[in-house]
Amino acid sequence: MKRPSAPVGSLVLCIAWFAASTAVAQESSVYKWVDAQGVPHFSDQPPPDSSAEELAIRFRRTDKAALQARVEAESELDAAAAVREDLTQTEAAAAKADRRKVLAEREVICAAARDRMANYGRARRLYKPGPDGERIYLTDEELDVERANASRAVDQACSRT
Repeated sequence: MKRPSAPVGSLVLCIAWFAASTAVAQESSVYKWVDAQGVPHFSDQPPPDSSAEELAIRFRRTDKAALQARVEAESELDAAAAVREDLTQTEAAAAKADRRKVLAEREVICAAARDRMANYGRARRLYKPGPDGERIYLTDEELDVERANASRAVDQACSRT
């Protein structure tokens, strides 16, 4: 393997020095001192009239663009969650309203079936309308069948509520 020439070695040394100086540039001095009342203070400037302890603090500058992007992303996620919650609540309310409507319809059907069964139980004679509008009276057997059918209709209509 060939040994790097002096200019290449100098270039590598310069890059290393620049990297080290950048890291040093990110270090800043923080001064700590305690006042006459015993309260500790921290500052980037030492007080002129007292001795302060110098603390070496390593820091990394805040990437404002990345911070802003993160804040915007979190805001968008919060907004999406709020929209999702609103949709969920709207769907739940619609489902509840639909359920109430179905139950009300079933109650109406049940009441009609009970009325029909009560009428069939009170009636001594029932009839069906004929093709020309005349009354065709049911026999006792047909009346019993119609009453049984009405009872089954009540059982079906009212058992779901």
